[in-house]
Amino acid sequence: MTSTATEVTQVQSLAAIRNFIRVAVSCVTYLRGLCNDESYQPRQFLGLQLKQLVRSSPEADVISQWMEDGAFDALNKGYLKALSLCVYTPNCTELLESYSFALSYTPNGKRAALTFAGNSLNDAALRPCTAATSTTTRSRGKRHTRQEVQQALAGIITKLVEVVEGLPPLLCERVLVMQLTYYEDVTPPTYEPPCFAPASADLTSLHQQEQRQSTNIASLDTGHHMMSITIRHRFFDRLLSQSSMIAGNSTLTASTWNTTFSGIGTEGEEDEDEAAAALKHIPDTNAACTQTCPVKESSQRCPAEPAAISSTFSNDLAFFVFTCFILTRSPVVYRGRVSTGEIAEYLRVSCPLEITLEMAHQMMHRLELKGVVAATAQQEWIVHPLPAAALAGLLLAQREVVPLLSIQIHEDLERLVKGDATTRMSVAAGRKRQRANA
Repeated sequence: MTSTATEVTQVQSLAAIRNFIRVAVSCVTYLRGLCNDESYQPRQFLGLQLKQLVRSSPEADVISQWMEDGAFDALNKGYLKALSLCVYTPNCTELLESYSFALSYTPNGKRAALTFAGNSLNDAALRPCTAATSTTTRSRGKRHTRQEVQQALAGIITKLVEVVEGLPPLLCERVLVMQLTYYEDVTPPTYEPPCFAPASADLTSLHQQEQRQSTNIASLDTGHHMMSITIRHRFFDRLLSQSSMIAGNSTLTASTWNTTFSGIGTEGEEDEDEAAAALKHIPDTNAACTQTCPVKESSQRCPAEPAAISSTFSNDLAFFVFTCFILTRSPVVYRGRVSTGEIAEYLRVSCPLEITLEMAHQMMHRLELKGVVAATAQQEWIVHPLPAAALAGLLLAQREVVPLLSIQIHEDLERLVKGDATTRMSVAAGRKRQRANA
């Protein structure tokens, strides 16, 4: 008895790309908290238990429309050069994270190379998204079977989930943007897929700046498309050393969804050396979804009205932000203690401001004097729940503080103020059980 393995066809390869993008976008938006949990359903993909984005909420509807009606229209027509999912600060002047799927085609259009690039930053520098195509081998002699491609895709998704799970929490206020880049030589000058419009010059400029830095973590060659995944993050630089340079002549389009305010759609054109694009707003009905940064879905933004904090605390933004982290260790939401190691890890990974460990110890002493924490002999501090809850309510009313808080810290402070007995650890354990039972 003999058996044969069927090679992947061009049509199958293109379908695999679409499915991969759907799964990857679902994983990224779920793990980064860009949509509420009700926007996802359990799905098995190549033997993996994942969360699939479904059209069950306004934000999920918009993201699905971006992919299905917009990006895939350009992909099916052979115009698409790159799809970038970007997370910006509210004013779109600083990129927090970007994940880019870039394609390059052979002259006859029968073979292509796909690159998936991810960039994530948590510092004050301007970091635009990457959306251009990396230099890749145009043709590979070997064809691959469907089983080989599926095994490789499963490995890439697994790696992607591992990397995204390790990213620091996002800030409370952020804007989600999808940008499309086209090949100018084949794309009609007036082409705009549904949900997209010309990008602003600022977004195009940011796009060009960021495309220079990324690190490769995985790759796949189907015989028709080559796909590689790259990521740029300051906390992974020590682990990931291989980098790829992104460059190309392209046309950029974007659709924007503001997770705190109403969104705008954008699209534009870009040359290799310079970009010129006009901003065009899409009606709010296309991308006007909002997501709450607190746990309450009815709220559209973080508290904006300032409230006076007790005069016993100085008007020190770094101290306020650090105090928010310490308060989340209250027994109401955590284990009631915080160690020097946990503080050092927070400062290294998640703190949005430059705070040294020495400064942190000075801040802890200030909190001791005010009765918020009490030092123990094991390089730990006990966090007292009552003063922590009172202080959390005051800090959540500070307009300067709230935008610097991660989603997790913001939710923990909300839970602390409400006196919710469900701790973060029990919530995390419940989510793990749900994944295990899925």
